[in-house]
Amino acid sequence: MAIISIDDRFRTGKVYTIRQAADLASVSPGTVRNWLYGTTTTEGYEMSPIFGDKKGGIEETARVSFLELAELIVVARFRKVRIKLQRIRDAHSFARREWDLAYPFAHLNLTSIGGHVLREFQEEVPGQGRFVVLSAPNQYVLPGIVENELERFDYSDADRFVTRWHPYGRDIPVVVDPHYGGGKPTIAGRGVSVEILCRRWKAGESFASIARDFRLRPPEVEAVLQRVA
Repeated sequence: MAIISIDDRFRTGKVYTIRQAADLASVSPGTVRNWLYGTTTTEGYEMSPIFGDKKGGIEETARVSFLELAELIVVARFRKVRIKLQRIRDAHSFARREWDLAYPFAHLNLTSIGGHVLREFQEEVPGQGRFVVLSAPNQYVLPGIVENELERFDYSDADRFVTRWHPYGRDIPVVVDPHYGGGKPTIAGRGVSVEILCRRWKAGESFASIARDFRLRPPEVEAVLQRVA
């Protein structure tokens, strides 16, 4: 079967620099480059990209799409539970084949049936690093840190790929939505850049003053700035 991609230039367009993607995923720029394009170590060891072969050189395509960012975030969380990169690379390829999806780690399948499929991967491809844990008889779930991050994603009803992300959790009204603000963090439902709020607060403006100018509630502005600034 053909790999199912997605026709949404906002989610597939290269909107983030390497550094922007790294900051959002909480990894280093070098890590993003290595995961996306592979690298050669000083000892001559070739490390392949995690997400499969990339067309074009780094100079030509050194920007990141929203769906690639979502996958980077998921990989970063798997790394938090000490799963090796080669193991993650193999699991990504396995899920891509099983689901015929271009971005399997940025699809609702990972949330809904990911535990089952990655358990199959563990059984078929034995190795160090467990992607799932047994939570009840015959019920396998992803590691808690990964599940918690997946809960911060919203998915499209039409194609089931990630459509936006709540980077600080759903109790903080900040979203990363490629359809607004160039994909940078904004206030949910307002489209106001978080970067602008931070800049004005650091310049000495009060929560009330900032809220008034952007038609926000002062407690909303305070909650955002205390979390992100």
